[in-house]
Amino acid sequence: MMTEVTSTTSPLAVAAIQFKWQKDGKTYDYFIPEGMTVNVGDKVVVETTRGETTVEVMEIKADSDKAQKKIIRVVEQVAEGAAA
Repeated sequence: MMTEVTSTTSPLAVAAIQFKWQKDGKTYDYFIPEGMTVNVGDKVVVETTRGETTVEVMEIKADSDKAQKKIIRVVEQVAEGAAA
């Protein structure tokens, strides 16, 4: 079962994301901007202290007291076999 959310109400929904290099299962919370659709498993771009990076959405939450930044954009999926 896929979890999908389109943030249309205030407060903003939150996506728990995980960085590629993290092997301990720790996640970080980022707000989902109004009108953006995000699914568990999506790759999204977020701002970090070292610049923008692509991360994976692990969970969708109703709220968070730890989220401080918004997701910048969803990375478009390229169909298998399609030219990049």
